[in-house]
Amino acid sequence: MEQIESLCEVLYPSKCCQRILREFIIEPECFKLIVIKSLGYGIIFGSTMVKLPQLLKLLAAKSGLGVSLPAVLLEILALTFSSSYSYANGFPFSAWGEALFILFMTSLIAFLIIYYDINKGKAFLFMMMFTTVFAVLMSGHVPMQLLWLGQAAALPLIISSKLVQAWSNFRNGHTGNLSALTIILIFIGSTTRIMTSIQETGDQLIILGFMLSSIINMILVLQMFYYWENTNKFIRKNLAKKDK
Repeated sequence: MEQIESLCEVLYPSKCCQRILREFIIEPECFKLIVIKSLGYGIIFGSTMVKLPQLLKLLAAKSGLGVSLPAVLLEILALTFSSSYSYANGFPFSAWGEALFILFMTSLIAFLIIYYDINKGKAFLFMMMFTTVFAVLMSGHVPMQLLWLGQAAALPLIISSKLVQAWSNFRNGHTGNLSALTIILIFIGSTTRIMTSIQETGDQLIILGFMLSSIINMILVLQMFYYWENTNKFIRKNLAKKDK
């Protein structure tokens, strides 16, 4: 029982674990906290897979056509600022951990786009620069005021990244190698994060960011379905060119 209680206290508030496991009492406040934290952990677990469909699609196509590199880079900046700010503030990992996993996966997506469509050397240079900046921001030596400014910048950055991708889809008339599964999962995750952020951080910047992100992610989801036929035609045309 002690081992189970210790494990519980790693994931949930100690007082709740003790009341439930020792006295078999589930108080309303503890029930709410456990549900919110469980949702957070679920989102973190899902985040390890959310960008995988996009990565696999790029690897299979050996091209980033349809995936906007500027949008991906803006998203990387936003996620980097958000992760470092949350880490420095000591927010519960269940409240922001998915940003870290999505950040690493998004950096790999940027690497593949640059590698396939621009230049292999520049792709490796990008990864070196990203790793350096990330290490500095997470080192604990960056003033909190600068990290706050980064978090404040993350909001317009993440909105801009989604709008750039949406505009790219509109301009192309298709969504290219953009993964529908990834877009849908991100929309679900950002929507759920509104509730968990309200409960676990109370930070208005973070909450507002997830609210706006959810709205724009919904636009991308709608575009995926609206351009479905055009996208299939584009992909078939691309494959026919490669076969020649």
